[in-house]
This record gives sequence, C-alpha cells and structure tokens, in this order.
Amino acid sequence: MSRKPSPQPSGYDPRRVARLAPVRNAIEALGLPPVRSRKLMGILNALTMQIEDGGDSPEVNRLLLDALRAAVRHQVGNVRGGPALQAMDGFQRAEEQPPQYPG
Repeated sequence: MSRKPSPQPSGYDPRRVARLAPVRNAIEALGLPPVRSRKLMGILNALTMQIEDGGDSPEVNRLLLDALRAAVRHQVGNVRGGPALQAMDGFQRAEEQPPQYPG
C-alpha cells in the first residue's frame, strides 16, 4: 500500500471504506457459525476503523489485511476461502492506486 502514513486524520473517505464491501460480503458468504465468523469480522472491523479514521498507516493496513488472509485460510482453507481472498487482493490493488480526485 503506497500511501504515505499520516498521524493526522484527513477525514472519512467513503470511497475507501466502500472498497471493503466486497471483502465483507465474501466473508459473510462463507456462512461460518458466529463464534468463527466473529474472529474474521474482528480483523476486518479493525481494518475498517483504520480507514474510517483517515489518518491510517499503510503498514498497519497491510498487516491487518495479511492477518485477515491468514485467518480465512485457517478457518476455511484456500479453496473455500478463495472468493474472500480474491476480494482482499482487489482491495489491496485499489489501495495501491494513487488517489483520483475529480476535476
């Protein structure tokens, strides 16, 4: 994730938060029992809160995304977790793109 870290919140960016929707949907589609899905959603929620804050660190985001990938693999494996892992890859690629500002 190539954005420069900032200790100062720059504000809520709904586009960045929306990029996590496919990840959330793919994790929910796994249909895990609550005790197991809670573990995955906890990591995803930490990543979401990082981004919502606006002053997030790309390094922290990468570590949380790596932890979420590892948790999906642990819970359901690569095959069943494939759609969630692909959604995470898409999120990471989008985060690595320079911001697009209108006008």
